[in-house]
Amino acid sequence: MTGRLGSWLHRSARRSSTNAAQHERVVRALVAVAEQADSRGLTRMLHPGVVLTVDGGGVVAAPAAALEGAPDVGGYLRGLLLDGVVSLRVESVNGVPGIVVSEEGRVTGVLSVCVRGRLILEAWLVSNPEKLTRWSC
Repeated sequence: MTGRLGSWLHRSARRSSTNAAQHERVVRALVAVAEQADSRGLTRMLHPGVVLTVDGGGVVAAPAAALEGAPDVGGYLRGLLLDGVVSLRVESVNGVPGIVVSEEGRVTGVLSVCVRGRLILEAWLVSNPEKLTRWSC
């Protein structure tokens, strides 16, 4: 992956002050709360100042600017991850665990996070289909 997307994902790996095992625990816990449709659990996993950047590439609806704060980021992620139609799997995203989001066998997003302790500090979601071609179910 190149350009802005590559730099987002690269920053997510570089900025994490949490060890790899803790990072993976947080990502797997995020998948677990999503699969349980636990809205409150998802919100508790977010740092109060969390920032989410979404790349829809002008092809998929996405916020024009980064979302900031647990209420806004939590609301967006709830709509994405707690949708009973999607399936989630943990995969390596730029060398760290991330989440691949699929719907009806088609990858619709890749979520990378920066974790501090047990909280998600930053998140990057790529939903631009042109940038998801290398991901397969």
